[in-house]
Amino acid sequence: MIKRNFDIIIVGAGVSGLILADEITKRTNKKVLLLEKEKKLKFEKNLCFWNHPYNILNKSADNKWKKVCVIIKGEKHSLNFSGIEYLRIKSKNLYNFFLSRLKKRKNFKIIMGVKIKSLKSNNNIVELNTENKIYNSQLLFDSRIDNDVEKSHRLLQHFYGVEITFKENIINKDEVILMDIQNKKNNFNFIYVLPFSQNKILVETTYFSKRTLSRSKYKQDIEMYMSRNYFGKQYKIRFCESGVIPMFKIIEKNMENCIKIGTAGNWVKQSTGYSLQNSFIYSKQIVDCIIKEKYPKIRKNNFLNFLDNTFCKFIENNPETALQFFERFFKRNSLPIIVKFLTNTANLFETLKIIISLPKISLIKSVFEIR
Repeated sequence: MIKRNFDIIIVGAGVSGLILADEITKRTNKKVLLLEKEKKLKFEKNLCFWNHPYNILNKSADNKWKKVCVIIKGEKHSLNFSGIEYLRIKSKNLYNFFLSRLKKRKNFKIIMGVKIKSLKSNNNIVELNTENKIYNSQLLFDSRIDNDVEKSHRLLQHFYGVEITFKENIINKDEVILMDIQNKKNNFNFIYVLPFSQNKILVETTYFSKRTLSRSKYKQDIEMYMSRNYFGKQYKIRFCESGVIPMFKIIEKNMENCIKIGTAGNWVKQSTGYSLQNSFIYSKQIVDCIIKEKYPKIRKNNFLNFLDNTFCKFIENNPETALQFFERFFKRNSLPIIVKFLTNTANLFETLKIIISLPKISLIKSVFEIR
């Protein structure tokens, strides 16, 4: 077996892996190896984020929207505020953005199509075995999820979306529909609409529930939405995306000098599914520790995490009243405070304002139901 030595190994060239690799190689001289199981990174999803707090992808976004709205009980509620934008970047464009930066750095190497056989840590050295090589490092960051979140029987955010191209220019391309909440018993479901141009949109059906659904059920949701809103219009489906995001804290199975990142490291905000901004924040904190020669640690806000747990427990136990929860959340708060809460940057006063706007008795009950 051929042995190769690196200072740091990162497993997974997804969002968290690439952002962390970029931060490490930009700010240190550490020799970084990035391993990816896929032979080629492709466009498999859309990544959306707010323009606050600022990150280096803001200028490279494929779309930017100044207008966003939610639809609750058939009533449209606009959430616009000067200076706040909702952004979207294709996953492939994000991958290419970071790889073009990383490949210019002498302290970076990426290997695609790697199958990992085993991983162990001993005496401050991590040993990673692939089919034909052994890699050693002082630190390893692993984005792989150990458990099957779909079988957890806990709250999940699961979605299925299709990119639709119309024959005519009929779309209002300037406004995003963050949530068009559907009236369903025992399930919280909403439709999410991103307009890419006057004849192209992404329509996505999203559920907050303990179990995922069949592909045919998601498709049925979208067909019904299209029939109600675009009856008689001719269109073609060009692209499909789907995903499952845990709305609970994953138990991190960290070994000595082996640290979980991304979804596996609880970088996703439980109550929303947003993770891109956290990837920048947490990667910076990790590199701050590396520069100071300290064990990498992330400073997470325990109070905000507690609120996330409470909100998710509320939705899990009260799916039939979740509509009221989101109605108050969006109608009683300004967009700047909403965005700060969604990105974990709200101060105590702003957080308390959010809490006061919500169904307090039900939330208090949910506090005592958190495991």
